[in-house]
Amino acid sequence: MPVLNELQKKLAGADVQVVGISCDTTYALKDWVEHLGGLDYPLASDFWPHGAVARTYGVMDEEKGRASRSIFVIDQQGIVRYIDRHALTEVPDPVEIEEELAKIA
Repeated sequence: MPVLNELQKKLAGADVQVVGISCDTTYALKDWVEHLGGLDYPLASDFWPHGAVARTYGVMDEEKGRASRSIFVIDQQGIVRYIDRHALTEVPDPVEIEEELAKIA
């Protein structure tokens, strides 16, 4: 997602890492990244078992077979400090994410 790519660039050098997780296969993720011209953060596939990570975080839409677009801010102790869910057509607000990161910095 380009907005998160820009956020990762902006926060380079800080103790922050953006990671994308999708229920798509690694092949689909690779094609998507190539279509975007590359990303500055890693992507992980939650394909098998399908949606296991999304279920663990409570964002799997079983009816649609995919996760909702969600942002999690997790601190260094592994505690989820912020969750923001969106429809697939919505783009997360990078300013809001930065504000949440600043709260735990």
